[in-house]
Parts: sequence; C-alpha cells; structure tokens
Amino acid sequence: MCFANKRLPYFCGLVAIALALGVTGCNVPKEDAATVALREKFVTGAAPESPMTLTEVAEKLKASAGATESLEVTVVGRIFAGELEPWENGKATFVLSELPAEGHGAGHDADNCPFCKRRAAKASTGIVKFVDDKKETISIDARTLFNVTNDQRVAIHGTAIAGEFGSLVLIASQMYIYK
Repeated sequence: MCFANKRLPYFCGLVAIALALGVTGCNVPKEDAATVALREKFVTGAAPESPMTLTEVAEKLKASAGATESLEVTVVGRIFAGELEPWENGKATFVLSELPAEGHGAGHDADNCPFCKRRAAKASTGIVKFVDDKKETISIDARTLFNVTNDQRVAIHGTAIAGEFGSLVLIASQMYIYK
C-alpha cells in the first residue's frame, strides 16, 4: 500500500519514525514533580535591583555581631570554589564566590589575572544552602535541581549567618540565575 505512490514511501517512513519517537519519548527522562516544585519555589525570574557583594555581607554580619545572629540579604556572586568543586554531591548546596573585578580591558580573564587572583584570594566566599521545612539541606544535587553550572553567576536572597570558623552561610529563600 505504501509503495503505490512515489511520495507515499517517504510519508510512511516519516510516520513510522514519528510513531517510534512517540512511543520511546526520545529517551528524555521526565523530571520528577518534587524537583520541579522545588525549582519553582526557589528560582525567581526577577533580577535583584541592588544586591550586595559577599564581602559587604560578611562585614555587615561581623559589625552586628552580638546585636543579631543573622541578616536578611540579597547577594550576588558566582558558583565557584577555585580548584575545588563547589558542589556537595546529592545536596542543594554550593560555594558562592565574590564576582571578579570588572575587566581591565578587552579580553580580560579574571581567573588568570594576577591582580584579580590576589583580590579573589582575600575576598569572602559563602556556602549557599537550600533547606526544607525541617531546616535540613534538600537532598537533591543543586546542579540537577537548578540546572546551574560551575562559574555561573547567581543572586541569592535569604538569611546570612556566621558559620563555623568564621564562614558565611546563606540559607536561601530565592535564587536568580543570570543568563
């Protein structure tokens, strides 16, 4: 039947391919509903107007030591931990680093600039955590949950607290992912 008309074999072939793809779904895994719900809860489409730097947050938290244990902040940075991985596998947490200084000229590479490297070594970093209702870090890898990558620029809104050994911990309530 398909070969009675010269165009029909082509059409029948396309129909067969479409049916095969429809049945297998192109092997694209569907995202679990809980992951989608968490992403929608935390990720916002609105960029913050005037986020603070990690250094500003650390200084403000240090200045208010004793007066307050936490601060509500919006901070901008990049997911980056130098030569180490910024992720904790299987957890919605990552290291947030200070953004590199604005370029010194066209083609500026902040990661290889000696001035920027020195500044980055002294700059604050923070540990960003996304927690559930029980205040436990969510057990979904941040890369999977938010589709983010190393060196990605993000803004975090949440509560800043002083962690162990003077570290800065951000308990995130929202995140904006810069494109």
